[in-house]
Amino acid sequence: MRRTKAFRAAVFAALAGLSLRGADKSFELTGQIMLIADTAPRRIYIISQDSPDGYYVWDIMDRAVNCASGDMVRIQGFTGAPTSAILREVSDSFVRYGTNLTVLSSAEFPQTVPATAREISSRRCADMLVHTDGTVVSVVRDATNAAWNWLVVLTDTGAVRAAATEHDYPYGELRKLVDAEVRIRGMVKEFHVWRKFLGYHVILYGKDGIEVRKPAGDPFAAPRLDVNTVHRRQVAGTVVGVSSRRFYIRDSAGKFISVSPSSVDAMPSVGENATVSGFVKHGPWGIQLTEAAVRGDGSPFAALEPSEDVDVERLLAACRDNDIVDMSLYGKAVRIRGRVVNSAEDIAISGRILLEASQKNISVDVAHLLRDVRDALAAGSKLEVCGICIPEFDADVTNMVFPEFKGLIVVPRVPGDLRVLSRPPWWTPGRLLAVIGTLFGMLAWIFAWNRILNRHVERRGQELAEEQVAHVASDLKVYERTRLAVELHDSLSQNLTGVSLAIRAANRLADADPAGMRRHLSLAARTLDSCRDELRNCLWDLRNHTLEESDMNNAIRQTLAPHVGDAHLSIRFNVPRDRLSDNTAHALLRIIRELVTNAISHGGATEIKVAGAIENNRLLFSVADNGCGFIPERRPGAKDGHFGLQGIQDRVDAFEGDFVIASAPGKGAKATISIRMKAPCPA
Repeated sequence: MRRTKAFRAAVFAALAGLSLRGADKSFELTGQIMLIADTAPRRIYIISQDSPDGYYVWDIMDRAVNCASGDMVRIQGFTGAPTSAILREVSDSFVRYGTNLTVLSSAEFPQTVPATAREISSRRCADMLVHTDGTVVSVVRDATNAAWNWLVVLTDTGAVRAAATEHDYPYGELRKLVDAEVRIRGMVKEFHVWRKFLGYHVILYGKDGIEVRKPAGDPFAAPRLDVNTVHRRQVAGTVVGVSSRRFYIRDSAGKFISVSPSSVDAMPSVGENATVSGFVKHGPWGIQLTEAAVRGDGSPFAALEPSEDVDVERLLAACRDNDIVDMSLYGKAVRIRGRVVNSAEDIAISGRILLEASQKNISVDVAHLLRDVRDALAAGSKLEVCGICIPEFDADVTNMVFPEFKGLIVVPRVPGDLRVLSRPPWWTPGRLLAVIGTLFGMLAWIFAWNRILNRHVERRGQELAEEQVAHVASDLKVYERTRLAVELHDSLSQNLTGVSLAIRAANRLADADPAGMRRHLSLAARTLDSCRDELRNCLWDLRNHTLEESDMNNAIRQTLAPHVGDAHLSIRFNVPRDRLSDNTAHALLRIIRELVTNAISHGGATEIKVAGAIENNRLLFSVADNGCGFIPERRPGAKDGHFGLQGIQDRVDAFEGDFVIASAPGKGAKATISIRMKAPCPA
């Protein structure tokens, strides 16, 4: 099983020769196509003797090129920075683009060596060409890349995860292999998500990556549940409960079994007598059938199991430290009573009702019944709930070694399992506070009226008001000077420091590295352009009167007028001006101006939409455009001479806010900002 890199290099040398000319410009290579991924542009994986890990990845610009896995090909092209069309596919600072591909011949793939699941999951098989035999127990689409599919192959020593391209193995064809005995062939590679290593998987050879040894049979010809096999097993019983993603059956021996169907469309009804065929997963409290096929036997539906009144202390015993769980409740129909403590909006989002009883909260899963139990969703209602009692863990019990038990939850079977005992009282704390507030308002009005009638107090009040106005005017001058000083320091002083450093670095590289010198000078030039634009904006802010506008829509339109050109501007900013302090309004206008300028100058946008509103004492506003779009995670920053987005982030951070950009190549961009409201400055 041990193979050195010298051995792998010898295998690859027998199949492919590689020569690169001009590492940063052009290349020409000969190699064997391992597989093809239908991305835009098309990505081709090539077996190569000179690659440290055994293969290269090339982006072929011409999608119409006719080639297949196993072909020996010659590729000509160039290396360069990733384009916006493939930024989502790569994380390297440069990629190899193939502009001309010639098919030379077809050849057999290199010989693979046998490997067990335990060996594949270890480092010893990394970058090796292997094969292994097992049973396909799961097929899923990749959650982030439609060009890839995943399958899980169960062997005697564990499970092997394999990646197949949609180009070579369409998802619909792979689904037919569930429960088939296969041999998979390919290269073992590391799997990373957001720089986190998650294990090893097999990248399959193109269309030769899967060899079916025994096709999948009739799922309902599977052996009984008590037979030990890696294939499907079946059991017959009565459906005693249904949730949004699973259902539960009880067989003739009284055993309670959790079932995850292969499709939610195959979900049976409570009381139905059915036969279920799926793969067995063992959990802490019994077994679970996954990828299950369901077939009703046509017999009359069984009556609901009678519910047993359960003491809340007994139901939640497992939530206290060092208590022993009462496993006799698992799978039983129970009846509990309590008061709804979460809101209807929270229930609609989470699919859970929290019932308070004996100063404890009980979770009731109603995600599958939301349409039928709306009357029971009002906070404060008292409910009687019947349902199946099942355990809840902090994650999928099939994917954790030691899942943490969180308690028992109740799953109602039918809408009638939820009965409203009493509605919430009209006299709520919120309404009581409203009445008290009204009374205080009336008292304040009477007090103010008495004050007005007192001429002496009125004259004194006028004098105090004049003094206050003078004080506020002075404060506003100091505030404006301080704001301008901060603007100039943050936007110009720091940027000019960066220019100075870039010029000094260029001076040091003038003789030794002319190319590096030019890069630093280019960065200094872009930074100076940013300083010039920022100074122009500061001067414009001093001269304009937009902060005096009483309508924020007009203020935004006046601010953007010099910058939008022929672009169509739509503004729907439903925020009263008097709700915003001058500091907040100024920062808001600067942020919107920067986003709109970026959308037009960098994204080529022709339509700009600005919207804003106040929700829950937070100011929410967004700027959306129909420009070329980009990948937010790879946007240029201050180190590239682009300070706009970083400046926006700094302004938002000063308000303890959130700044999110949603964009994709060719689909425009939408920037959403949420900041905490502060009291407006005195006028």
